[in-house]
Amino acid sequence: MPRINISIPDDTLKKLDKYRYLIKSTRSGLIREAVNSYFAELDSKIMEERKKEAIKDIAKIKNRVGKELEGWDSTGEIRKLRDSRRKDLQD
Repeated sequence: MPRINISIPDDTLKKLDKYRYLIKSTRSGLIREAVNSYFAELDSKIMEERKKEAIKDIAKIKNRVGKELEGWDSTGEIRKLRDSRRKDLQD
């Protein structure tokens, strides 16, 4: 596993040592867990933003399609299809 050097403020190091002692971990172990936890949180935020963008895109498409189909009688079309099927079955 590669090693890195980081600089952190004294008060952060004191908190790190306090919590690593409480959970019986090493500094490296606690930092690894914290970084992985932060990455998971970032992934969640990124996915949430992607969902919001997708919803906006879907709304735009819906509005565009709605304008193109304005005045179209979907119920009437379904009735025509149903009636033509009935006619085919009777023949």
